[in-house]
Amino acid sequence: MKPRIGIVGSGFAGLALAIALARKGHRPSIIEKRSEQQLLGEGLFVTLAPNGMNALRGLGLAEEALAQGVETRGLVLHNEHGRVLGDLDYRRHAQAFAAPSVTIRRGALGGILLEAARTEAVDIRFGAAVQAVTETDTEVRVTTDDGVETAFDILVAADGLRSTVRQRVMPDLPAPIFNGLQGSGGIADIPDIPATNGRMLMTFGRDAFLGYIKEENGPVYWFNTYRAGADSRPARDEDLARLLADLHRTDPEINRRIIAAADPASLRVYPDYDMPGLPRWSTARVVLVGDAAHAVTPHSGQGASMALEDALVLAACIEAEASPTGAFQRFETLRRDRVAAAVRLGRQGGAPKKAQGWLALRLRDLVLPLFVPLGQKAQERLFAYRADLHPLAPPD
Repeated sequence: MKPRIGIVGSGFAGLALAIALARKGHRPSIIEKRSEQQLLGEGLFVTLAPNGMNALRGLGLAEEALAQGVETRGLVLHNEHGRVLGDLDYRRHAQAFAAPSVTIRRGALGGILLEAARTEAVDIRFGAAVQAVTETDTEVRVTTDDGVETAFDILVAADGLRSTVRQRVMPDLPAPIFNGLQGSGGIADIPDIPATNGRMLMTFGRDAFLGYIKEENGPVYWFNTYRAGADSRPARDEDLARLLADLHRTDPEINRRIIAAADPASLRVYPDYDMPGLPRWSTARVVLVGDAAHAVTPHSGQGASMALEDALVLAACIEAEASPTGAFQRFETLRRDRVAAAVRLGRQGGAPKKAQGWLALRLRDLVLPLFVPLGQKAQERLFAYRADLHPLAPPD
């Protein structure tokens, strides 16, 4: 008999895991505190690296993601004066790694996964926040804020950086740590901004970092990162808009136009947290995946891709092992070193964004051209892994 599997969280890891399990004959259930409209309405975007796109390929969803996203053919890094500090060419990704990099709105990717989950008849409860988790030798019982209690043989915590399940079941684990950066971003229709030919153009400005990509006749996908306190968001939308304009006041003119075109009401602030390495990702019947286990900072470009990989690998481990403990141990063995490499890459990518003062900025401009090729090699080692083909094989 197949185990009863509950998944808390309908993010990328949770939905992808449910799809993969359903196709192996399981009947997983998802519990999600957000509404369906909130899931589909997420306005910011992610870039899926080739390894993430190949994980989607394992679910038969890669082509749909490419159709709804923007193929990302490279990254170009500039300083505040427009000098090129690094140029990463992604045009050969489709040939070298069997998939391109793709930038896609978070809500669009969530919608693709949600539709596939429903096609597989996955049970999804929206608007149900977890209040209690009780684990015994034989099952896990989850109580939600509507008073419903459900029993599972396996519970998967796919509920993000501030995982409620992790806090309830493993309260001794360290909490996320704010790393001194936060950011914003959006998708804006700005017809007179030139297309970037598939390249994400990035600027290390004097006071903030900004990146954007734009297809011909398409919107501008933009994001920024800046030094700030964890709870320093201005009280009013208009004040946040003015803050961003001030942070980018010495940027190239196109950057200033992008910030000026942002709708203040749509702006959000996203503090950047590091997740300390957790000593364990599971108990006897509960396992952490995605950001709940190993949050990867956005500077790595690997957060969504690692979540999708986790889903395919965990589904394969549950199918291959006779017990939850065996499945969880195998999953962690396969994933821990690989995720650690992505975390290191993200921290290295975030460090130059903290530079301030004339000397630090000049040193950054001298050092980055030397380190960008090394960073690209580290990226490509991550890109080469195929969770869709070999989910139970140790990554190189």
